[in-house]
Amino acid sequence: MVMYTFFYQLALLGYSISLVFFFLLLFSPKSIFPRLATNSLLASFSIHTTALITQWIVTSHFPFLGIKGSLSFVAWFLVLIYFCLYYRFRMPILGTFFVPLVVALMLIGRVVPKLTNPPKPLFKAFWLYFHISTSLLGDTLLAVAFCAGIMYLLQERQIKQKKLRGIYVRFPSLFFLDTLNYHALVVGFVLLTIGLLSGAFYAQWVKGRFWNWDPKEIWSLITWLVYAILIHQRLMLGWRGRQAAWFSIIGFCFLLFTFLGVNYFFQGYHRFG
Repeated sequence: MVMYTFFYQLALLGYSISLVFFFLLLFSPKSIFPRLATNSLLASFSIHTTALITQWIVTSHFPFLGIKGSLSFVAWFLVLIYFCLYYRFRMPILGTFFVPLVVALMLIGRVVPKLTNPPKPLFKAFWLYFHISTSLLGDTLLAVAFCAGIMYLLQERQIKQKKLRGIYVRFPSLFFLDTLNYHALVVGFVLLTIGLLSGAFYAQWVKGRFWNWDPKEIWSLITWLVYAILIHQRLMLGWRGRQAAWFSIIGFCFLLFTFLGVNYFFQGYHRFG
């Protein structure tokens, strides 16, 4: 077994353990669970970081050129965003929604079949790294908007039914969740846009055309349009709360299909990623 594979498996185990603590935190008011959840998540994040660095050294390229590496990188960055929010706002309850997604991404990354051999020199160009990194960072922030949208809908439902008790007392306010949703959407959309544009420049260099009607190009554009509509509705028509939350969830479904489904249901030169 390659050393970095062992680190990835160990990180997945650690994330799974932290997920258990986060669920205990959700259903129990005991103060020990936030510490256990956060500390186990931090340890797992450190191991995950070690795995990424080790793979980078062994393979001589940053490990996000394949679908497995991309999923791992998104999971890693999602944990990093959680810690930024945690140390800023001290809301461990956010981890109850972030960490399940992290574990799911890591699990999928372990079981999906590898599509291609190691990247060719052509695919190690700066523009490709820039295209993939900005796209994945944008995807991760849109995943944050998805989590905030789910929390918003759950909290709003309890407030409307006047059943704000139990776990919902520990939820952030609707204002906080809507604000988190908004900022994650805006920054994620900007990064997604930069990713699409840089991808077009790379396609021009490799294929001689900015647009090649590749399935992933088409679905990326569709996903971009979905989020563009949401951003427009929020900025121009004042969409807030429930509408924005639902649209964030719908947009994330498009994003997931573009990220995963296109690779396995369609043929195209993007199948390396």
